[in-house]
Amino acid sequence: MTVLKGMAWSHQRGVGCLRAVSDAYARRTPGVRITWDARSLRDFEDVPIAALAAEYDLIAMDHPYVGQAHAAAALVPLDTVLPAAVLAEQRRDAVGPGYDGYTWAGGQWAAAMDVAAQVSAYRPDLLAGIGVDAPPRSWDGVLDLLASLPPGLRAVLPANPTHLLASLLTLCAQQAGGAAGWLGPRGLDPEVAVPAAERLLALLDLVDPVSLRTDPIGALESMSAGTAVCYAPIVFGYVNYARPDHPGAAVRFADIPSPDGAPAGSLLGGVGLAVSAASTGVAAAAEFVAHVAGADCQRGEYVRAGGQPGSRTAWTDPEADAACGGFFGATLATVDRAYVRPRDPVYPVVHRRGGAAVHELVRQRAEPAAVVRRFNEVCAALYADAGR
Repeated sequence: MTVLKGMAWSHQRGVGCLRAVSDAYARRTPGVRITWDARSLRDFEDVPIAALAAEYDLIAMDHPYVGQAHAAAALVPLDTVLPAAVLAEQRRDAVGPGYDGYTWAGGQWAAAMDVAAQVSAYRPDLLAGIGVDAPPRSWDGVLDLLASLPPGLRAVLPANPTHLLASLLTLCAQQAGGAAGWLGPRGLDPEVAVPAAERLLALLDLVDPVSLRTDPIGALESMSAGTAVCYAPIVFGYVNYARPDHPGAAVRFADIPSPDGAPAGSLLGGVGLAVSAASTGVAAAAEFVAHVAGADCQRGEYVRAGGQPGSRTAWTDPEADAACGGFFGATLATVDRAYVRPRDPVYPVVHRRGGAAVHELVRQRAEPAAVVRRFNEVCAALYADAGR
């Protein structure tokens, strides 16, 4: 019996889905059993992969950790254990840059079993009550809507340190209009970042102050719980809250707003499934990775178990979309045009410490230029310490 241990994160989209898929896989694959542990969303976003690879065979990871994992030799390159045709099909079937986010230094370090980006979320019943059929597509429209919300209705924007910086980067990518070079070892280009920070601060002035303590799961749980939270203009998409069978009020999703209404520049999220280099069951682990990321599983049992697939076949399947409240069709354009964060070994530390520094200044109501300047100081110091 080959027993594999996996680490995901504590949500139905994470560990819940993987446990269900693994149980079904084990029934069809004699001699293989997979168990899963879970960590919090915060730990998923902040804990280095090398620390997990010493204990687990399978690791659900975020793509910015690819460079760190490669530097630590923590993962098995999937191109050495899976047929080239399998990986080629995964890349062809990818949504947006999901697959490419795990490509680094000539190797493929994880399969994009899940893909996400920052989109918007809303309560259709509450917006309809004030005569709004759909959320705005432009930031000017968003600001107008937020300013006009009547007493008793609130909006939220996940803005704990990690997600505050994520939103700033989305707004920077939109401000840059597809141009490259606005984020590097010295930080953010002020010509791009200061206007983006101005927009972010204007949004925060109009949403519930609890936003500064909130992550995407907290925001969506609040909306679904039937509270007066009617809108989140920037939030990572979570398919679970759109499903008709999800308990609570119906939450719907839409493309990310932008300066011109075109859904581009949103920060890429999602989850890759990787194989630990310390595993004693590499072949079995790799076979499971190929199964989970395959189109048949993705549009079938993966979606049914509450997963958010990384497969275009699943995202464009009418039955899967209907079962998930139209989530896939409503947000596909945003994910297809998503922005991929840096993946070098230093960047995860930059995001953690830079996010904390930005959060502190935003809480102090600092000027946009001061916020950008402080992030750049943190970023430049970390890259300098790393000799870059």
